[in-house]
Amino acid sequence: MDELLEECKKLNSMIKNSKEYKKYVSARNHLRRNEDLERKLRELYARNREIQEYSSNAFEETQKLYEENDELLHNSLVNEYIRAESALRRLLKNIMDTTAADIIFNYLDEGV
Repeated sequence: MDELLEECKKLNSMIKNSKEYKKYVSARNHLRRNEDLERKLRELYARNREIQEYSSNAFEETQKLYEENDELLHNSLVNEYIRAESALRRLLKNIMDTTAADIIFNYLDEGV
């Protein structure tokens, strides 16, 4: 177990040194310099999360939300942040998918 955790720490360090993570941190720092933009983006994310979780008409409500926030989403700082965040999320998802490949977690799947 200790060896596995040590390898995880190495992976963590590799992620932090990746271009995706560095770009994300840079974009996040640029966005944080503009409190109004950061607040508006947080509100957009929160509203989008509510729609995805509770709406029976999520597609249309999300489309409307993004249309209402078109100017915000096309701001260069916000766009830089969203792109960097998406790239980092893809990297982390790929790492998790690769790490968990062929690992069966649910013992019921094994026909015990």
